[in-house]
Amino acid sequence: MKKILVIFVSIISFCCTSNAFAKTKFSEVKKALKEDGYGKAIPERYHGNNPKKAINPVSVSDFSIIGDKSIRFESNDGECGVQSSWNDCTNDRERAEIYYKKKPWKKERWYRFYIYLPEDYNSIAPAKMSLIQWKRLKPSRVLVMFQHMHAGLTFNRNGDTFKDTYIVLKPNKDLLGSWTEIIYSTNWHPDPEKGFMKVWIDGKLKVDFKGRSNNKKGKELSLRYGLYSSFISRYKTAFQTQTMPQRVIFFDGVRSENSCKKLLDENQCQILTSQSVNEYDVFMYREYDKKLLPNSIFKMTSAQFASMWGK
Repeated sequence: MKKILVIFVSIISFCCTSNAFAKTKFSEVKKALKEDGYGKAIPERYHGNNPKKAINPVSVSDFSIIGDKSIRFESNDGECGVQSSWNDCTNDRERAEIYYKKKPWKKERWYRFYIYLPEDYNSIAPAKMSLIQWKRLKPSRVLVMFQHMHAGLTFNRNGDTFKDTYIVLKPNKDLLGSWTEIIYSTNWHPDPEKGFMKVWIDGKLKVDFKGRSNNKKGKELSLRYGLYSSFISRYKTAFQTQTMPQRVIFFDGVRSENSCKKLLDENQCQILTSQSVNEYDVFMYREYDKKLLPNSIFKMTSAQFASMWGK
């Protein structure tokens, strides 16, 4: 009887502690994304640096705004991964991301995402949290990121390719605990006379930039999204801790097309493309701020932004 009890307890312990049953196959995630009609945003695989021993990095959830399913990402303290070309663990990073197929630049692209950060989301600012990013390849350099920061959801023309800037898209008081629709349009063109970037948040135009939108070096680019925490030591230093909090986000309705009319209906496109931006809220990021400071956000006209940070 004692042997049977020991075996039973061992099985229960294994089931509750082993990661073997917590993992979601990528095929299940891809199926859920396809059911929403992902268009040209064809997911390829989990990111190579997703930690193999993570508890529940990427899974399919019944909590959704489009269709029946969404994709849930989770990142916990110490969940960092290693692949041959890069080691997140030694480079101050943790992540849980989906990686997308490579695409050529110089073509117009329209992207849609729905994101949900829970009301009790654990911000890791002043560490950086990328939710969506595109990188140019060969050489591998970041183009733009949608990041969560003290200021809320921000659009980052990244310092790898441009002058580093952060435009506030949605403050935390409106962001946390509700679904947010992101529409992003660009042609990824390195010619300043041809390139452009536009961002709509919940149907309102927040970024309307005309100018260089890529670099001539690197003729392919890739999308990845989820939770990508970088410079996590800044959070630990600011808050005097050695432990990162759990981070959770949901993505839904991810889709990409070559034109607005393929992504949305004609009426929606008319509403979106008829808008303009006169003024930006620009966030000045500082590495060790524990909270959003009153002087961290300032107003800037679109012309001023293009003049100062458009090159």
